[in-house]
Amino acid sequence: MKMEMDELNDICMEMIANAGEGRSKVFEALDEINGENYETAQKKLEEAQEMLAEAHRIQFEKLMSPQNNGVEIPFSMLLLHAMDMTMVSTSEHDLLQSVVNARLSGKE
Repeated sequence: MKMEMDELNDICMEMIANAGEGRSKVFEALDEINGENYETAQKKLEEAQEMLAEAHRIQFEKLMSPQNNGVEIPFSMLLLHAMDMTMVSTSEHDLLQSVVNARLSGKE
């Protein structure tokens, strides 16, 4: 069985929306870090993490699990963008989380 392109596009848009919102929070956290407001930055990163976790959940439940069960997932540029957006946003989050953790623990 092959997933329909309309369904795939909807899934991709869900991933992009969540990853994009998460990435926006990551950049809000960066602004707070630049202003040395590390506690506020931490809150922004926690908000970002929730959104990024949702993007990953969508990817796993709606793409990876069905594929593992024999559903063929067609390739599309939108799928590539959704996966890239999720990965890049998560990497940026993790990098800034390391900075905030170091600052809050007194290490610089």
